[in-house]
Amino acid sequence: MSSEKKFHTVCFSTNYATFSSISVMKQYFMTADCLDTNYLKDNHVEFKHKILFRNGTEMLVHNSYYEISSFSKVSQACSKAECFIIFFDLEYNESLIELNKILKYLKEADDNDKKIFLINIYTSENNIKSNLTEESVKNCFSNYSLSNYEMSTVNMDSSDELSKAIDKLTEVTIQEKLDAMNGKDMDNSKSGCLIM
Repeated sequence: MSSEKKFHTVCFSTNYATFSSISVMKQYFMTADCLDTNYLKDNHVEFKHKILFRNGTEMLVHNSYYEISSFSKVSQACSKAECFIIFFDLEYNESLIELNKILKYLKEADDNDKKIFLINIYTSENNIKSNLTEESVKNCFSNYSLSNYEMSTVNMDSSDELSKAIDKLTEVTIQEKLDAMNGKDMDNSKSGCLIM
């Protein structure tokens, strides 16, 4: 598993003014050891980063993060994405309204029910809005019949919470892709061997 793997994702934010996906990724770059960071457009960044898997294997991953901020048309990037990331601003009153717009867009854009990683972000616990509860977020997902999602919470002032959350979702997505490939190989060969 030493060869380079590719990871493509599409990102959204519930508050583009304060926490656009690309600005969040810029903060990630300050704490993560990334190589060859390349801003292809204002809304697209690629970089390489080593991920340490739970089994102790280290893998170089070529990452491609594409930000969508307009929901007027479905982007081709959605079909290439292996998962979706939503940065959910816990300090922004309109986050639930924006989340609904994003989920509606994803429901229309993705027919494969790809995993959605919702990362709750905040800078001060005192500023977290009382209506932005885990239950209210789950209700939004339920309203769109979306069940393939995972939530985490990150203090943006922490030195490593963001990098840990991003690295974890990258690892989970790549591991699921590898498991699916190995399962297909095993099913096709009928030998019971896992092919890496």
